[in-house]
Parts: sequence; structure tokens; C-alpha cells
Amino acid sequence: MNWTTSKNDFSDISILSAHDININLLIDFYRRVWPDRLNHKIWKWLNRTSFYNNEIPLVILHRNEVVAHAGIIPFKVLVDEKYFTASWFIDFAVLPEFQRHGLGIKLTKRWMEFSDLNVTFCNNRSMGVFKKFGWIESFKTYHHIYPLLAFDHPFFVRHTPIIIRKVLNHLSSTFSNIIYHRYDTMVDNLKFDPVNKESLKEFMLTHKVPEKNTVLPVRDTDYLKWRLLNSPDKEKYRIIINDNSSIIVKIDNNYSKYIDILWVSNSFAYSIVRDIISALAIWGIYNNYSYIRHAISNKIMSNYLKKYLLPIVRHPRFAYYSKETELFNKIKKYNWHYDLIDSDFEKHDRKN
Repeated sequence: MNWTTSKNDFSDISILSAHDININLLIDFYRRVWPDRLNHKIWKWLNRTSFYNNEIPLVILHRNEVVAHAGIIPFKVLVDEKYFTASWFIDFAVLPEFQRHGLGIKLTKRWMEFSDLNVTFCNNRSMGVFKKFGWIESFKTYHHIYPLLAFDHPFFVRHTPIIIRKVLNHLSSTFSNIIYHRYDTMVDNLKFDPVNKESLKEFMLTHKVPEKNTVLPVRDTDYLKWRLLNSPDKEKYRIIINDNSSIIVKIDNNYSKYIDILWVSNSFAYSIVRDIISALAIWGIYNNYSYIRHAISNKIMSNYLKKYLLPIVRHPRFAYYSKETELFNKIKKYNWHYDLIDSDFEKHDRKN
């Protein structure tokens, strides 16, 4: 796809797959737009490029320079026992000097051609583009932060003297410990198993998801192989096995020590999940971790954990669209099921 915009002296502008350009041009763009990312070489894995035969991610090339980028994480969903293709829209960026010339709209239009269903978490500027195509936004999202040694977060490290942080951490962790120890039934038996084929089979034994009126991501063998077993951060993943609900976590030390709850196998086992998080939090405080992140799509679960564990709860903008009219009308009324493992929530070698 080529076009010329003489008004702005644009020429030789093309929408291409990142696979079809010099890799150095792509890496240069990544370093300019996302300088806080330490590993720009995982783009093939992150965008799951083989799903669409290496036609993704998309870039706009102008005079031998990448000036815009649209990342894609493709997957499958199950809606009323029928499978559809879907894509998370990630890493959408246009260089400042090329903004406001319609390139973002052209790139979005091409990106939307790949899947039956398109979804994203986005900022206000990106939403302005998506609304032109009929996307719908929702803030019925529940992303929890469980503070541990909260003042070791990089923000406070940069702006707060160390002696003050130590005092604040002592006060906040004392309060947090009181909360978490109320539900520490599992703390003495907390066990972290590595992620492998055998532990994933055990994890899936407790896997339970809503079946009706829900958009469900399909986490089949291919998905698990790509997302977990082939992940560049696999060695940081651990599984906490429980007879009623198990949890996959990422334990990281990337500019601060934090824990991600990537996937909860049974989001209906409210008290079990609460107790596992409490045990994980106590372990985290003892081992000097700053916080735990947890993305929840179940409002009841979110309210339950909010009542007992007092997390900080955020509601990021979620947006979606489908070119299939019947599917689009249906999912407007349905619930969405997702975990932190979905989209690009996980921080792969990024500064916080």
C-alpha cells in the first residue's frame, strides 16, 4: 500500500510488515520511541508474529525510516461455543513530526483487517483514532496494586530521600502485614514451582472460567507454548499450586522488586485466591518486594479482594471493535475475561 501526501511533502510512504524491512530501522524506531525498554529484540515473540505468517507487526516506512508502528498480539476467543480470531492492539506510535497527518488512521485501518475482534487498553489520544472506526470504550476494568514495601517503587526512589523512605516503608509494611496476616492460612506452605509442561498440566486441573455471556480468551496448547514456555522471561515465572485455585506469578527485579499475578486458574474461588495473595504478600514483604500487580475482569472478585486486602484499584480504558456485526452487537452486552497474562501488561525488561 503506497500513497503520496504532497501537501506535507511526504513521498515513498508504505505500510509494511516489520519482517519486510531492515531490522536496524525497526530497532532504531523502538529505541527512539520506547527508550525505557532494555530488550528490543523480543518483538517477534511479543507480537506472536507466526500467528499471521509474519505479516505483523505493521510499520510505516518513509524514506528509509520507520515513522509509525502498530503492534499486534493475536489470539483466539470463544463466544457462545464459537471460535473467532482476535488481536490486542499494542505499541501504537507515530513519530511527533509525522503526527496529525492521518498516518495513525491509515495504520489503524490496515491493522483492523487481520482479526474478527480487536481489543486494546489505550490512552485518550489513541481512543480518538479508534472512535473514528466505531470502537467502544469501557472502564469496567479492575487492576489491583497490593502495596508491600511501597516506597521502594522507582517513583519514590527518584523523589524521596532514603531515610524518609525507610521510615515510610516501615509504617506502611506494618499496616500491610496486619491485613495480610489475617488471611495467612497458606504462608507456611507457600511453594513456588517452575513453569513447565508438567506444572502447567497440574495448573489446568483447577482451571475454571465463566461459560455464558462471556468473551473468553482461548489458552490452548499453542497459546501456552508461545506465552509461557517460549517467553523470554520464563525463568522468572512460578506456579503456586492449590487444590481449588492455582496462580502463575512473575517474580521480578526490574528497577524495583515486584510480583505480577499473571493468571488465576479459578477466579470463582474468592477466599482461596485471597489467602494465596496474602501469603504471597507476606513472603514479598519479608523478601523486600515493593508491590504486587493483579489484573481482574471479574467485578465480584475485585470487590471481594478490595474489601479484605485494601488494594489500590485502577480502571484503565478498555476498547473493542468487531467488523462482524452480529458478534459486535453480542459482545456489547457480554462480560470480558482476561488476566495480566493477556495484552502487554507484563513488563518485559522495562524500567517501571
